Amino acid sequence: MNDDTADDSPRDRMAKVALYLETVKARMAPEQFATLHEAVQEMTRLIDEGQDGFLEAGDRESFTGDVQREFLAVMAIVTTGRMDHEVVDMPGPDGSAGYAVVTPEVANDPEALADVREQVHAWMTERKAVDEELEGIARASGLDPEV
Repeated sequence: MNDDTADDSPRDRMAKVALYLETVKARMAPEQFATLHEAVQEMTRLIDEGQDGFLEAGDRESFTGDVQREFLAVMAIVTTGRMDHEVVDMPGPDGSAGYAVVTPEVANDPEALADVREQVHAWMTERKAVDEELEGIARASGLDPEV
């Protein structure tokens, strides 16, 4: 499929996803592919229904790094209609595993990747501070922050 076609309809995007998933199925272990397929089905259901929600597909142990990377690739196709993105390792500020979906130009430019990493880390640090503040407010209010 050519990413430069004028047809960028949801149908075209899902055709690209189906094509991509066929290539993944050929190179991924069956149990991993089953987890990926379940996650993609749940994601498309949530999108079709116009719902926000939590994606639950299989157990945490089966949602391995490889499955996460492929899931991000599928999400990128669904949201952009393009298939030329790359999923790159993007560890969190604490060294935790993480990924980013970027254009090929960014993926091949170490300075651009460093800029993306800095932006992600700044956002994560800010988000962590906000979460901690909200948890403190909840505790002070007598609310359970885990709910």
